[in-house]
Amino acid sequence: MTVAVLVAAAGLTVAVLRGGDSGSPAEQKSFCWGTLKRADVAALGTRPLHRYASDEGDLKGSTLATCQVGAGLDAHGVMKQLQFSLSVGGSPSNDVWHLADDVAGVSPFRAPLAGVPGWVNRSMAGVLLPASCSARLHFGGAAYVRVQTLADQDKAWRDSTLQRRMADVLMTAATGLTRQLGCPSAAFKATAAAPRLLEGHAPASGEACGLPGFSVPAKYTQQYATDGDFRLWSCALRAGDEEAHFTVTQDPYLLWLNGSGSDRSSTTLNCDGKKTLVQTGSENDALARSFRTALARRAGCA
Repeated sequence: MTVAVLVAAAGLTVAVLRGGDSGSPAEQKSFCWGTLKRADVAALGTRPLHRYASDEGDLKGSTLATCQVGAGLDAHGVMKQLQFSLSVGGSPSNDVWHLADDVAGVSPFRAPLAGVPGWVNRSMAGVLLPASCSARLHFGGAAYVRVQTLADQDKAWRDSTLQRRMADVLMTAATGLTRQLGCPSAAFKATAAAPRLLEGHAPASGEACGLPGFSVPAKYTQQYATDGDFRLWSCALRAGDEEAHFTVTQDPYLLWLNGSGSDRSSTTLNCDGKKTLVQTGSENDALARSFRTALARRAGCA
């Protein structure tokens, strides 16, 4: 009788560790290297799952580490009902435009996040981690964390709802990562207003990119320009598949990444008392000069 009771008790213990007598796994309570809770991962799903699970890459490796979130792995190790991924990597670029490509994806719609060196896109959002965090990782270049939705969120949520949810999850993940890495930062906070993607417009005559005096060739029929100040400003001009882009930033970390050097496409100016990095992505030198002249007039650059 005693042996039978012990065997039964042992069987019950194994069942509990497996999540019940049905053999289903125990419910996961933290996700993606312990940076997210159930409420965080559920916020990026258009339909709630019975259970959530994450499969995480190695943060101590030298290549992009990715965490996938869904309903759990199947017998072949593939995540079922994949909802989104959270990736941690490094970008070697000090060109702001191409750095943003790495962090938040290639797109003319990409818009800056408030208060941090990061961007939001149609189905991605990413932010740079502090320089002290890059030293604790082994990816090379500036460390970043990026969230990417992988279900039908962009079809289900409009009016910047998806961008707001991605930004909130991203800030939570970035805060958790910096704490775990020993480089905590209080900068990663949920934004008061939903980030809005850039919209395409025809360049205004003599005022392309919202800069008085900036005229562009007629072949450029669309522009995507940032509103607001020059903390993390950009403008892309498009002529079919051809693109010219311009970035202006006063973000301290991006200024530090670029150093103080100047070349054909990059220069550091003093604009209205603020150190300002101006970069141009155009093969047309005259267009780049016209942009810098119009910017200097608008922003009070010397």
